Amino acid sequence: MDYALAPRASGPASWLETFLVTALVIGFGLWLTPQDPLQVRGEFPWSVLAPLLLGVRYGFVRGLISASLLVAAFFVLRQTGLSGYAQIAPSYIVGVLVSGMLVGEVRDLWERRLLRLQMANEYRQYRLDDFTRAHQILRVSHDRLEQRLAGSDQSLRSSLLGLRERLRAGLGDDSLGLLAEPVLTLLGQYGSLRVAGLYRVEQAGNDAATLTLLASVGTMGPLDRNDLLVRLCLEREELVSVREELLDTGGQATVSSLQACIPLVNTQGQVLAILAVRQMPFFAFQERTLSLLALLAGHIADLLHCDTQVLQLENADAQHFTRQLKRSLVDVEQHGLSGCLYAFELTQPNEELTRLFERSQRGLDLHLSLGNNRGHGLLLVLLPLTSAEGAEGYLSRLGKLVHEHFGMSVELTSLGVKVLPYDLESARQRDGLRNFLYNECGLNDQQVAV
Repeated sequence: MDYALAPRASGPASWLETFLVTALVIGFGLWLTPQDPLQVRGEFPWSVLAPLLLGVRYGFVRGLISASLLVAAFFVLRQTGLSGYAQIAPSYIVGVLVSGMLVGEVRDLWERRLLRLQMANEYRQYRLDDFTRAHQILRVSHDRLEQRLAGSDQSLRSSLLGLRERLRAGLGDDSLGLLAEPVLTLLGQYGSLRVAGLYRVEQAGNDAATLTLLASVGTMGPLDRNDLLVRLCLEREELVSVREELLDTGGQATVSSLQACIPLVNTQGQVLAILAVRQMPFFAFQERTLSLLALLAGHIADLLHCDTQVLQLENADAQHFTRQLKRSLVDVEQHGLSGCLYAFELTQPNEELTRLFERSQRGLDLHLSLGNNRGHGLLLVLLPLTSAEGAEGYLSRLGKLVHEHFGMSVELTSLGVKVLPYDLESARQRDGLRNFLYNECGLNDQQVAV
C-alpha cells in the first residue's frame, strides 16, 4: 500500500510544475487585473495559492521556491513602474514566504511519519508472509504425518490385531520360511529399520546353533554367531542392544557390528529366529521402539509355531484362547504390560445374555465359551493390555448394556451370572492362574492348558 500524500518531490517534473504553476498564477493576474497582478491591493491575495499548492504537493523546498518567485515578480513589477506597487508591502512578502514554508514543512513532517509507518507495515507484512509460509509448511507436514499415522497406526492394539490377520492365513509346514518377508516388513514398519535381517535359528547340538538368512532389508550377509549381541541374545533369549552412549561416541564397532538383536521366542521358550538390526534411525533407537519390536516378535513366534501343550486341546477356539492367554502372561512378566481375565459363570441358561456378551467384545479381546464341572456354562473373557481400571470400565459398560436390554433394575447377579475376576498384572504367577481356572472356575487341563 502507498501511504504517500502526493507524488515524490524528485525529478524534473516537480521543478517544471513549480515554475509552471507560479508562472500561470502571475500570467492570469496580468491578464485579469493588469493594475494589480499579484492581488496585493485586493480583498484576498489569490497569488498565494501557488506556494500553498506546491508546498502541499512537494514540500518545503518547492513551496519556498514558488513563494520566492512571487516575491521576485513583486519587485520586477515594482521596477516597471506599476503605481500600485510603489510602496513596499512587507506583510505581503513575509506572508507569502511563511505560507509556502509552513505548508511545505507540515507536508514533509507528515510524509516522514507516513514513511515510518509504511516501513513498519512492510516489515510486519514481511514477517506475516514469512509466518504464513512457515504455517503452510507446518500444516502440510502435519497433514502428511496425519495421513502416515492414519495409514499405519502404530498403537499396540492395532499392531497386534493387524499381526494376527496378516499371519493367520499364511501358516503351513514351514511358516517361518514362507512368511519371512512379510514378518520382516511388518517389524521394519514399526522399527523404521534401514539395514536388518531375519535369521532362522536351528539347534545343531548342545552348544552350537546355525543361523540362516531368510529375509533382509538392505545388505545383510552371513551373521557371525560369535558376535557379542548375537551370543547374548541366544543365551538370554531376550532383546539385547548396544548403549545409546556408544552410538553417540561412535564406539559401537568395538562391541558389535549390530545395534540390536531381537529373538522370536514362543511361549515354550523356543527361539525360532532372531532379528539382527544393523542400522536404524537414531530417533527410533529408543527403549519404547525396541520393546515394541520384542513384543511383536513374541506374538509372531506364537503364530508361527504352535505350542505342543496347546495342540492337545481338541477345540480350536480353546487352542487359540490358550495361546493368547499364555502370551499375555509372558507380556506381563517380561514387558510389564497389563492384562485381565474375567470368568462369567452362567448358572441359568440365557441365550439373550450370551448374545449380549458377544456384542460387548472389543477388537483385541478374546471370548471362550466352556462348560465347567458344576454343570454351568462358563464364558472366559481375556482383556489383553488392559489394566485393573480398564477392566472395571469394561465391567461397567457391560452393566450398562444389561440395563439397556433387560431393564434398569436388572443386574448380572439377578440373571444368575457369577463374575470371577483375575488380574494377570498383580498375580504374575502361573500357579495362581491354574488355581483360578481349575479350582474357582471348575475347568480342567483339557479345556484350557496353562
